[in-house]
Amino acid sequence: MGLAAPSGYRTRMESVIRLFFRQRWTELAVAYRTRRTFRDVRNENAVRAYCAMTEAEFEGINSLQAWANWRVIPRNLRGRLPARPCRAVDLCCGVGQSTEVLAHFLPPGSEILGLEFNPAFVERAARRAYRAADGTPARVRFRAQSVLEPFRDERGSRLADGGTDLVNSCGALGIHFDAGALDALAGEIARVLRPGGLATIDSGRQGVRKGEMTRIFERHGFEERGSAKSCFLDRFTQLGLVKNSR
Repeated sequence: MGLAAPSGYRTRMESVIRLFFRQRWTELAVAYRTRRTFRDVRNENAVRAYCAMTEAEFEGINSLQAWANWRVIPRNLRGRLPARPCRAVDLCCGVGQSTEVLAHFLPPGSEILGLEFNPAFVERAARRAYRAADGTPARVRFRAQSVLEPFRDERGSRLADGGTDLVNSCGALGIHFDAGALDALAGEIARVLRPGGLATIDSGRQGVRKGEMTRIFERHGFEERGSAKSCFLDRFTQLGLVKNSR
């Protein structure tokens, strides 16, 4: 598994500051244009706000998260997945930025399914190029659906019980879902993951925080094995949760 991000993503701090202002400016512009805000723990309101954005607006708002993904995801994957092609599900994948990171850091030959509510974002994600660390094309598919429904593949077939190695979420579950929705979602994640499978799940300060997120997943047979932030200033933590084998 490649553990170093491509050189273009080793961004200096001054560039991070520019990303911060890009995000804030885009967010203000979108709020003015649409009269909606995506910063809502009620999923239905957040979904409406995201669906009102253009693809370019989403990429502007998600610019800091996209930077963080290249740092957080590999830290939580390191040493927690088998050294063979894996099956992964990327929840709330947006336009495929987090999926691109997974494609790079998962073993070559892995299969990734991105789930995203907004069909326009799914179309944009499907147009991106995804490559493993060795430069080979990655096997990536997408489906437009709510992640609060049973997970299905691009053909609409329900994912098999215990057939997935990794379920990932970046900048979504701990922000736009309340505890009740996350409890149901944790049950579906537990269903599709194999024993010993890994869930890398974001927690935040706006929605469900780290301690509560851990307790929700523990009720569904998970154990926290670690966590990661992009930097010490990051307000969000991605948890590394392993499904118990028993």
